[in-house]
Amino acid sequence: MLTSILAKFRDLIEDVAPTPATRARREALALQAACCGLLMEVARLDSVGAERKRKAVSQAMREEFGIPNEELAPIITSAGRPENRLTSYYQPVALINQGCAPEQKVRLIERLWRVAMADGSIDMYEEQLVRKLADLLYISHADFILAKHRVLSGAA
Repeated sequence: MLTSILAKFRDLIEDVAPTPATRARREALALQAACCGLLMEVARLDSVGAERKRKAVSQAMREEFGIPNEELAPIITSAGRPENRLTSYYQPVALINQGCAPEQKVRLIERLWRVAMADGSIDMYEEQLVRKLADLLYISHADFILAKHRVLSGAA
């Protein structure tokens, strides 16, 4: 009983004044959610190969963040819910721009291309979204094109 009360009190203090470790963990989780949200936006654009696209999202998240499958499933499920569709790219893009190095952002663009390509082709809406996200992430056009070609050639 006392342990339970102390745990709730500790959680309350963490909510009001988080420790640096708690703050870093929250920022890492927010960055993961932002990346997953953008990957799922590309996956949703074309209903063909939906399961393959979802697997590509899982693979991208595992590769970038090293998240075990049991922790990854709820993140992807949450990002895939219709009510969690992004109505604006501002928040996830701002988090990624703030928390990622340029190389990480280029890798994200490659992963977005891989998700788009998971069904064997890239439709014009997928290309338009990846191009838009690359612009918002300040990825040069050359890096954008190189990332696409690496995915198309199977090098990525």
